[in-house]
Amino acid sequence: MKRFLTTTALLMAITGGTALAQTQDERWVVDPETLSSPYGADDQRGAANLLTQDTVLSALSLVQTGEVLSLGIPLDRDTPAYGWRRFEVIVGTNGGTNYSNNEDIIFGPVNTGTQIDGLAHFGVDGVFFNGNRGVDIQDPAGLARLGVENTPPIITRGLLLDIPGLKGVDRLEIGYVITVEDIQAAMARQGINDIRSGDVVIFHTGHRTLLDEGERELFLSGQPGPGMDAARWLVERGVVAVGGDSGSMEAVPHEKPGILYPVHQILLAQNGVHILENIATERLVVGGWSEFAFIAAPLPFVGASSSWINPVAMR
Repeated sequence: MKRFLTTTALLMAITGGTALAQTQDERWVVDPETLSSPYGADDQRGAANLLTQDTVLSALSLVQTGEVLSLGIPLDRDTPAYGWRRFEVIVGTNGGTNYSNNEDIIFGPVNTGTQIDGLAHFGVDGVFFNGNRGVDIQDPAGLARLGVENTPPIITRGLLLDIPGLKGVDRLEIGYVITVEDIQAAMARQGINDIRSGDVVIFHTGHRTLLDEGERELFLSGQPGPGMDAARWLVERGVVAVGGDSGSMEAVPHEKPGILYPVHQILLAQNGVHILENIATERLVVGGWSEFAFIAAPLPFVGASSSWINPVAMR
């Protein structure tokens, strides 16, 4: 997420915020004064409240063959990342054990690789999910509220929507906006009868094929993904998370000029629905997976806005 934010900070420093103030109203598709949770003023879980014991049991009933797929991508210094972001591992060897011990130090922004956006990752005009204002919760030492440690393990039914398969192409074009009609047509094609409360919906766009072709810069320049109507439609059906095979999940460039990550606004800030990014969806497509048990647990980084994950699909 995202080179725009770095550019924004630089622009504010140069202009004193004047240029942004002139277009500020156009950037937000959600009213920041309406960001309340149906689960009460103290809620920090959002749509994850829909995960119940019955949700878990129903998901696990889908496991019939014992097949397991990891949906996480390799995380190293070559993992595609926006702007300055880089991931590094330093391995320390302890000579006091006759070099029979290794320990690791990891440096890197969490919003790199396969990860889950927490509810404080993106807000609307300085306001985050459930009316939490940035000035009240933001601190370099960690968020006072909405930290990703409040996100429970997600064990539920997962659905993979293969939009390139629907369109008869290997990948969608950068900036392609997935519509409600696309979702419904993909469901019909793949034999998915419904989207239920508690589900995780993951979009395959084929965007990661650019990396196989050596097109790293093109991969990072934009992406296809669901649009605003699709996001709202999924929210109405009670999804707890929406994922995709790109670095920001939603369509970039956005469907309307002047707005800023509108699907992030709708899902995270307005409805407390988590976003999953850099999911290896091609593994599901190759295996013909459409419906499966899905498991993903964020690391309990106290006060962090996001977490690395290694999602698992089982059937």
